[in-house]
Amino acid sequence: MNTVAYQTASMTKDEFFYAYRQLATEVERHVLLESGRGGEMCVAGLDPLVTFQAIETGLRLEWRDGKEEIVTGEDPLVLLNDFMTQYELEYQNELPAYQGGPIGMISYDYVRRYETLPVLAKDDLVTPDVFFYLFDQWAVLDIENEKVYFMALPEKQHSLDDIVNEWTEASQIGLTNRQFTPGQATDVDVTEDNLQVSVTGEQFEQMVRDVQQFIEQGDVVQVNLSVRQSKPLEAPSILMYEALRSFNPSPYMAYMAAPDFEVVSGSPELLLKKRGTELSTRPIGGTRKRGLTETEDLALQEELVSNTKEKGEHKMLVDLECADFEGICQEDTVEVDEFMVVEKYSHVMHLVSNVRGTAASEDLAPIMHGVFPGGSITGDPKLRTMEIIEELEPTRRGLYTGSMGWIGFYGDLELNITIRTAFIQAGVVHIQAGAGLVPDSDPASEYEESLNKAKALWQAKEMAELVTRQESGHSH
Repeated sequence: MNTVAYQTASMTKDEFFYAYRQLATEVERHVLLESGRGGEMCVAGLDPLVTFQAIETGLRLEWRDGKEEIVTGEDPLVLLNDFMTQYELEYQNELPAYQGGPIGMISYDYVRRYETLPVLAKDDLVTPDVFFYLFDQWAVLDIENEKVYFMALPEKQHSLDDIVNEWTEASQIGLTNRQFTPGQATDVDVTEDNLQVSVTGEQFEQMVRDVQQFIEQGDVVQVNLSVRQSKPLEAPSILMYEALRSFNPSPYMAYMAAPDFEVVSGSPELLLKKRGTELSTRPIGGTRKRGLTETEDLALQEELVSNTKEKGEHKMLVDLECADFEGICQEDTVEVDEFMVVEKYSHVMHLVSNVRGTAASEDLAPIMHGVFPGGSITGDPKLRTMEIIEELEPTRRGLYTGSMGWIGFYGDLELNITIRTAFIQAGVVHIQAGAGLVPDSDPASEYEESLNKAKALWQAKEMAELVTRQESGHSH
């Protein structure tokens, strides 16, 4: 059996990011996954060996040398998994959990590969259902020990010395070019100029009333509805990501660059983590904005944890995730090992729980079909709420409420839910955010909550644009 080759070097989290940022300027395709808080590692890959993109008939493979092939089949994740079986690599206990394998994204509409949904919303962003990179060399930072593992497939072992030197040099250059200091958010006005919305406040409020009608008729218990905001970006997207990580570090951050789009993600929510046969998910439900003072912040937190509506909604989500897990886990192994803890971010705070269980099957597709898309961003029951979302939201969700992360050679994986995420295409930033609706939801405040959730990303965009204008010598 082969093993992944590796070398190590010391590096802090910031040095790791700035080395990546520096080296990324030289290639078109690259990806970074960062644990902004909690979390044990960060992962980066530059210039993939192969790019996988779902197409209607299966999966298109685009090799670094320009060669292309098409593998046909109904489910692109099954095809991706089949492709990986050729790498018979042995797991090494001394290395971090990610030891190579595809890194990328799954769009919300991947669900259509195995569920029948109506086709009503406009697919205006044409996001691929599945888009992944596979690298023959990559870097993994062990956050706690400030140690980077530079890894490579066995045939690329000879290049490891060069990679270590490149990264070490790049981290020094990158740090001298840093634009944002951690914890210090530039106070910028998030303006409504040039802002396009998929639905107006008035339309959204009507959508909320429509959902309440469905609930009243007994169709559904809760539905998550969202609004998409779009605006031109006048700065490099990686600068927007750098700004976001400086003031709103989140557990599941990601930056991805592809020929047709970029992604800036500061997601707080885990969809699925798999280590060996253990599966876990962390549903989020219940939100308050952050207070301006400590006293106000504590009052808002107190209100969140004691609010009957929020607690009821949250419990319902946890039940939904448990039910999903029971479908893919061994009998009697599903448990809630953390319940309704409060997690705070720069603009909002959330109620969060943790559900775990032991996988019944090692296969990727059945596990994904069992949990995707996450219940916290669709509603209950899942299938009916997705039909309602298709009926009420005017545009397809694309990457929003899909997933980003990694799938390892050994079947381990870690995938977030892509909320608090910007999808950038043709120079326009699209940010979507939503709210969970129940019978006593107030239409106007649900719209307000949706917009609040997008604020950190808009702030990061304005900060990046401010720096870009200053660099080009214009103050206005």
